[in-house]
Amino acid sequence: MKVRYLKFETPRREGPLAVSGVGIGEEMEPGLIDRPHGTGDRLLMFFAGPVRLRVADGELQTEGPALRLWREGAGHFYGNPVERWSHSWLHFHGSCVPALLAEAGLAEEFCFEWNDIPLLESCLAPVYREITAMPEPDPRLLRNHLSSLFLEISRARKSGRRNRIPDSYLRVRRLIVSTPEQELDLAMLARMVSRSVPAFAANFRRHFGVSPIRCQLDSRIELARHLLHDRNLSVKEIGERCGYPDALQFSRMFRRRTGLSPTAYRQSASDA
Repeated sequence: MKVRYLKFETPRREGPLAVSGVGIGEEMEPGLIDRPHGTGDRLLMFFAGPVRLRVADGELQTEGPALRLWREGAGHFYGNPVERWSHSWLHFHGSCVPALLAEAGLAEEFCFEWNDIPLLESCLAPVYREITAMPEPDPRLLRNHLSSLFLEISRARKSGRRNRIPDSYLRVRRLIVSTPEQELDLAMLARMVSRSVPAFAANFRRHFGVSPIRCQLDSRIELARHLLHDRNLSVKEIGERCGYPDALQFSRMFRRRTGLSPTAYRQSASDA
């Protein structure tokens, strides 16, 4: 899954909760982001690989994966100046946020190692759908989604679910989700982690909760959902971008996962 939506309102919307944007698996060119005054809201960010971060004690070089929350009004400094890097993020603010963090036992600002990528993405996905599929997002649903996200983060920390995932497997997963249009070469991926294909597939499922094939399928369908909002693209073009040169196969796979044909999904999104 690789999506991005960001829209800051001026003046910003005040109230119990507002979400300005969500990004999942966004790939970045080498470089550093330096915002001394932040963006005027709270920012939760997951880094899949090595990055430089600025924390209260100074600058930190983390090998990743890492999860960072900036408090409202804090400056942001992060990135990798020498190689491409991937991150997922959530911009949000509101009067109910301190209570949601406190209920989950989380601090207003933190930075720690985080390896449960599927958990984080599964929590961010409904937030993305709510703010992009609805003309007016429901603040009650957003509150529920963020509460679940914070509670899952807290529970994972306490239960020790953050078992270290080898960097080689993280690189493989990044390759799969960043190139969903490519045919999956299991033998090549297995060589990247120096394992046989059966051992690689078993370890991948153990680390990420899904098979490599399912990981690619999920990425393709999420990309298709995102692209179907763009009416400048035909359904056939979208299928090709998602790895399905055969339009009928694309329609079958999309319907199997969503319950709707690509055309019907596009219409439902337009009517919402």
